[in-house]
Amino acid sequence: MCVCLGLFLMNMSHVTLALSFLFLSEVLQWRAQTTPDHVLYTLLNARGTVAGSLTCLQLHKRAEKIAALLAERRHLQDGDHVALVYPPGVDLIAAFYGCLYAGCVPVTVRPPHPQNIATTLPTVKMIVEVSRSVCLMTSQILCKLLRSKEASAAVDARTWPPVLDTDDLPKKKPPLLFKPSNSDTLAYLDFSVSTTGMLAGMSHGATSAFCRSIKLQCELYPSREVALCLDPYCGLGFVLWCLCSVYSGHQSILIPPSELEANPSLWLSAVSQSRVRDTFCSYSVMELCTKGLGLQTEALKARGLDLSRVRTCVVVAEERPRTALTQSFSKLFKDLGLHPRAVSTSFGCRVNLAICLQ
Repeated sequence: MCVCLGLFLMNMSHVTLALSFLFLSEVLQWRAQTTPDHVLYTLLNARGTVAGSLTCLQLHKRAEKIAALLAERRHLQDGDHVALVYPPGVDLIAAFYGCLYAGCVPVTVRPPHPQNIATTLPTVKMIVEVSRSVCLMTSQILCKLLRSKEASAAVDARTWPPVLDTDDLPKKKPPLLFKPSNSDTLAYLDFSVSTTGMLAGMSHGATSAFCRSIKLQCELYPSREVALCLDPYCGLGFVLWCLCSVYSGHQSILIPPSELEANPSLWLSAVSQSRVRDTFCSYSVMELCTKGLGLQTEALKARGLDLSRVRTCVVVAEERPRTALTQSFSKLFKDLGLHPRAVSTSFGCRVNLAICLQ
């Protein structure tokens, strides 16, 4: 048996936060009271402009209204499972915390693709059924899509649980915000189609511990900015997109991967313009940039794109390492200042808890 001792990284403010609040819902309420105007999330569109943002108070207020919607319209019980079907963005984040405020257990689900409903909608239905979700929350656009003739041909509309439109929220607050009885109760469900295909339940205690480990490893604090360009539906990608900013207080710049189809340089331009030190992406994003920008590096350099400030560019992987791709990416953008040693792969918690951030 051996013992490993390392540098003590936690400062007193972090210790106080960790000891005072066992649950993310409490952390959000605390931030809404102490730093209401601090921006936690900024969402970019394909043009690189801000499509949406959330301050601590805005997120808290919207989560309260979603909790009121759950409390009023469906009379859900504590611990009921709720499917969240949203595109990558701030609505998904607000719905998640609304569920925590209402005492429900959320499971995030990738929405069906409008151009391929016949194939993608049955996957949504399967996750809703396997997770035993008693209702489904989504946007008004997706509500209409689920009720369309094309969707009904793929999945019988009568088989869906009640669908709640969160674009139309009640004005009043919920009667009382839910507080879990202990840290071992479920916080959310994680479902990854690409790996085991099974649900994993994350407790409140495990969720806080996960966020704390990322905060320490990445040295996150309120003045920091982190750029994210990955899918937010499971594993480490979900934790980075929805949870870490609330826990650590840093600002997350959210870049939906689908926006890169119209503008392949969007992610790297945002990293350069915001002078981001740490950024996370997926293999698909890295591949799109490598193929789409292979002949444009000189033009990007002439436009002032500078990646020299990037300390870590991490690929969040839920699959086997793609060494050739990461090497090609590093070599291609080396002339824009990206240091080859900054590029690394992070395996999600489903692969190995001990090495997911190393």
